[in-house]
Amino acid sequence: MASRAPIQAVRADFLDPSLYDDTGLAGVPRLSRGTLLTALSRAFDLAEGRRPGHAQRIAYIGVYLATELGLDSARIEEVFFGCLLHDIGMAAMPAAPRVETGRGSKLISGTASAREVLAAVPTGGWVDVLQALTQHCDVGSKIVRRLGLGEAVAKAVASHHDCWDGSGLPGVQAGERMSMVARIVAVADRVESMIDAEGSPLLVRRRGPQLVREMAGSELDPDLANTMATLASRDEFWLGFYDNDLAATLMSLNYGGIMGREDLFDFLGVLSDIVDSRNGRESGRGRRVAELARRVAIVCDMTERRADLVQVAALLQDIGTLGVPSHVLSKPDILTIDEMAIVQLHPTYARDILSEVPGLGAAAWWVGCHHERIDGKGYPGMLEGDDVPVEAQIIGMAEAFDALTSDRPYRRAMSPADAFEVMRGLGGTRFDPYLLDRFESTAGPFQA
Repeated sequence: MASRAPIQAVRADFLDPSLYDDTGLAGVPRLSRGTLLTALSRAFDLAEGRRPGHAQRIAYIGVYLATELGLDSARIEEVFFGCLLHDIGMAAMPAAPRVETGRGSKLISGTASAREVLAAVPTGGWVDVLQALTQHCDVGSKIVRRLGLGEAVAKAVASHHDCWDGSGLPGVQAGERMSMVARIVAVADRVESMIDAEGSPLLVRRRGPQLVREMAGSELDPDLANTMATLASRDEFWLGFYDNDLAATLMSLNYGGIMGREDLFDFLGVLSDIVDSRNGRESGRGRRVAELARRVAIVCDMTERRADLVQVAALLQDIGTLGVPSHVLSKPDILTIDEMAIVQLHPTYARDILSEVPGLGAAAWWVGCHHERIDGKGYPGMLEGDDVPVEAQIIGMAEAFDALTSDRPYRRAMSPADAFEVMRGLGGTRFDPYLLDRFESTAGPFQA
């Protein structure tokens, strides 16, 4: 027991009530696609097991290189999204194969290049990895299309593991047949992985330019590789790369345009579908929970604007589960103590990520609290009574009801009547009884 206490204490410290700093009147902020995805890309990093900011750093490299090349603003924006979402397909896949090499175990989406994969395939050790690499590029390109970010971005995501000399994956578009956007994404991806693998900033600063040049003509477009090597010799490049405010800088670009209300819900719905896919749930589960939460918020006398913010929070409530191994989430048996501790971190992951989005501080707090209980036995902060926000309880009720009325690996779906009976038993412990009454009056007709 003593070994688990520090974990609980640390999680409680992470919950910061100052995020819940509005007057109760706040609604959904006006956000650009670029701003939202810059913050949420940290969730995609979690899915890959990568160091936080991996996708953001690749976007920085790509935009820096594209700007140096004098590309027009539309192409630079395509490079930005191609880099930021290059491995989004990994987030939608149930599991990422691991491989053993002389450098130890690593994810295929990490420092391993397509050339390394193919060189090892004849030994029989990388076949599953090769399949996953091909699949995540294809899945990623389909997600990009659903997000409405354009065909150039989708094709760049689909081919970012291709090699310049054609020795990459089967069916690659080698050499000049790759689009300029795809070639820049490939450079940025390889360079960031190289930097991450090197470890020491001073060492990579000294060796980086030469390492990039060594990939010219094989892995990478020789002209782009040589230009990138030149950029990697500039102090300005490295200062920006290691800037603690890099995320804010990328958000300020506001790429992708400001979204209206319906566009925002559709956009977030696609991201919610990614989480459902990775967690092995039926498509549309997150959207359904979010719509129910919004309706309950209205019944609980919230304004339309406030209810919209509840819906946004509900759509993103489980984005932190991308940091939980999929085999744990889908385990049909009772979780071990260690597995449960890992699962209980997902609200904190989600809260930390959403708190970086301008105007979503309150929503981040609700998401971080949606597994709290009014009796103080919830997680991750063990909040009690009125300290658990009403909005968080509404999201938790919608999620619990949907879980009870859906099939799970360990049980069949309950009928709505049986689910309501179970939830009534949570009144006064997990949920406020008054809110439960309002919830049942809304969820019954909604379910019908």
